[in-house]
Amino acid sequence: MNEVRFSLKLTLYKKGDMIYYSQLDIFHLLGKALRRSDLPLYFTKGFSPHVKISFPFALKLGVEGKVEAILYFIEEISESKLQQALTPELPQGLDILKIEKI
Repeated sequence: MNEVRFSLKLTLYKKGDMIYYSQLDIFHLLGKALRRSDLPLYFTKGFSPHVKISFPFALKLGVEGKVEAILYFIEEISESKLQQALTPELPQGLDILKIEKI
């Protein structure tokens, strides 16, 4: 059974102590923040499903800058709803710059 996926591109800014978190750490932090937000997330299939997130490119460890992530949902949600639900769940030093539909 194929579920319909809706995607949004999230641009985050990594600064402060967050520059010492690797791309894999950011992946885990973002996944946990999304699960706490109660949004209709798309999960991978298989033995240990996790939140479906794609990173077009990685930011080096120890560097301040933009991190882009593509988030997948089973229902269409607005950019403002994602911003409202995700902002309080993100740690200090990881700020949302932009959210756009793909």
